[in-house]
Amino acid sequence: MDDSPSYPADAETETDRAAEVTLEGPDMDSEIEKWKSLSRTNETRWKAASAELEAATAKSAELEQALAVMKQEHALTLAETQLQQAAHMRGMELAPEAMSKLNMSAFLTEEGATDLEAITEFVTSLGSTAKKPTYPQGVGIGPQGGNGTPPERGMSLDARARR
Repeated sequence: MDDSPSYPADAETETDRAAEVTLEGPDMDSEIEKWKSLSRTNETRWKAASAELEAATAKSAELEQALAVMKQEHALTLAETQLQQAAHMRGMELAPEAMSKLNMSAFLTEEGATDLEAITEFVTSLGSTAKKPTYPQGVGIGPQGGNGTPPERGMSLDARARR
């Protein structure tokens, strides 16, 4: 005879036929244990992968936060440098004590870029100081005449002594 399983007449689909086939005895117990073992293994892998994903997500968030802090610090340093340069261009020197008391974040836009208009406005509000030389300007450059012609020179001492 035929070794293929016989199906009831009312089983119409493949799924219905598979549901009708039942294992009994030791084969059924071994199948159950096999699938329980596979399920436990899968669950263990799932927990390990979930923990790894959670750790990676936490690390990613931590790195994003550190990156944001570094960008902020860089923007503040850049604003401070540009403020010092703008003051220097107007002939002023800003003391480090004064720079440390300034709120440098006031010179940043909302996007975190340097606000050059705010820096220019601040430096302009300080006033203009003419840059004074740090050393005397008239030393060692010769006689200074009012009309540009050299002064009349008399007779040299040498010539006077010969007379």
